[in-house]
Amino acid sequence: MIEIVKQIIDFYLKNAKEPTLADIKIEDKTLLERQANLFVTMYKNGEVRGSAWNVKELEQNVVLELLKNTLSALTKDSRFDPVKLSEAGELRVRVDEIINRTVLSAGEIKKLDPLKHWVLVIKKDYSKLAVILPNISWRLMNWEDFYGVLDKKLGEKFKEDDYIVYSIETKIYNDL
Repeated sequence: MIEIVKQIIDFYLKNAKEPTLADIKIEDKTLLERQANLFVTMYKNGEVRGSAWNVKELEQNVVLELLKNTLSALTKDSRFDPVKLSEAGELRVRVDEIINRTVLSAGEIKKLDPLKHWVLVIKKDYSKLAVILPNISWRLMNWEDFYGVLDKKLGEKFKEDDYIVYSIETKIYNDL
């Protein structure tokens, strides 16, 4: 998956257009035969440079999901300016494939280890959502740390009763 993301980045930055499946060398053809829920994150100098994801599988196969999320991470992450060609060689990539989602009951967030678990929260009226990746920051050392990060990401005080809370497990691919 990492090699595909790198090809997408390289093609897009050099040609200023979205690659087609024909433009991407795909060695593992099973990626064309299954869907996956993927989170693509790019790093530069150890810091996040862009990321994109969906809360469920949207595209008909893994490669198309990688394509959509990689292009969004390159150009649409509102925290950053679009990635420039001059940065391409400095980018490192992480792809998280969601392999399990579990809705948590009230108070179960306290059982999570931020070094191992994702947290996805969706406001019950679907107006807001936030995600925290596992082992993503030195600021997340215990479950209590989730609350401060969620407050910041949501732009409001996180109240567990107002949200659907998921614990998520992933398989991680990276070149970090």
